[in-house]
Amino acid sequence: MQQKKKYKTTQVQGTGLVTEERGTAHVNDAGRTRPEEFELNLSDFALFLSVMKVKEAYTDVLSIILNEPELKLKEVRVEEVILNRSGKRAIRLDAWAQDVYDRQFDMEMQNDASGDDVRRRSRFYQSLIDTPILKSGKKTRYKHLPSTVIIFITQEDIFKRDRAMYTFREQCAEDADLLLEDGATKIFLNMTSKNGRQELVSMLQYMKHTTLTNPDIAVMDERILDLDRIVEEVKKSEEWEVVKMGILEIGLERGMQRGMELGIEQGMELGIEKGIEQGTRQTLVRNVDLAIRNFGLSLQEVCDGLGVTVEEYKDAKSKLALSNLPPDSI
Repeated sequence: MQQKKKYKTTQVQGTGLVTEERGTAHVNDAGRTRPEEFELNLSDFALFLSVMKVKEAYTDVLSIILNEPELKLKEVRVEEVILNRSGKRAIRLDAWAQDVYDRQFDMEMQNDASGDDVRRRSRFYQSLIDTPILKSGKKTRYKHLPSTVIIFITQEDIFKRDRAMYTFREQCAEDADLLLEDGATKIFLNMTSKNGRQELVSMLQYMKHTTLTNPDIAVMDERILDLDRIVEEVKKSEEWEVVKMGILEIGLERGMQRGMELGIEQGMELGIEKGIEQGTRQTLVRNVDLAIRNFGLSLQEVCDGLGVTVEEYKDAKSKLALSNLPPDSI
């Protein structure tokens, strides 16, 4: 029998570690206000995508979620666009992966779960992920349909049961012990709760405030330490500098221009918001262009599938041109 790999964990008790203040403003010798150190967390979309495209990072996170120390992934992709066969509707997966057993995973960072029904969204994602897998024809066998796990990570407890993790699988209404076993699993992770496996809760708290000095990290699991190493490497990369420049140098500059009216703190928040908005434009334009090139659809068909208008696409492209940032800079 194969021996399971064990990860070391270190209990953190009474450390007295102090969480540093982020996004605080200081005035330099020239009298200009600047952010001393603003760092995005893994719960923020930009850093989440930049880190999760690293296979080792995805493996660390998924291994903790599934409680599978021996998990091995063979492929990882971020911002994967999937169109239905008619091209009328599409989804953009945050972070998709496939393991050595051909199981498929989709991990979504959902900071705001109030704008739509996340539960029904998971159902739609499940259906579109399965659609392109099986080829048409008499030789098609549904038994070859791989298992799929849809994961949503939220900042709030959408089920109000104070659990860090909610796992759903189909079961018989007449006999609760009878599972459908159709290979579909949906997992919802809640950053607000401390009720769950310690390594899972610690990882979620690390995502919420991404520093090892975070006092809410109860155990220093090896996978969390490895994840932190990758986060630090990503933050030192040239690619991340481009991302950060888009968020800070463009967005923060605009926000600081209104800082006199709004106050420095509000001005910085506005700048960060504008920077993320700029990143959204880049993602929109890139996804439309990729879909046109890969699927041979018209601009109108792709925009319809992505749920945007042609005018919104053209507006995003023109604003990117004005900011001198190409669509593929993130």
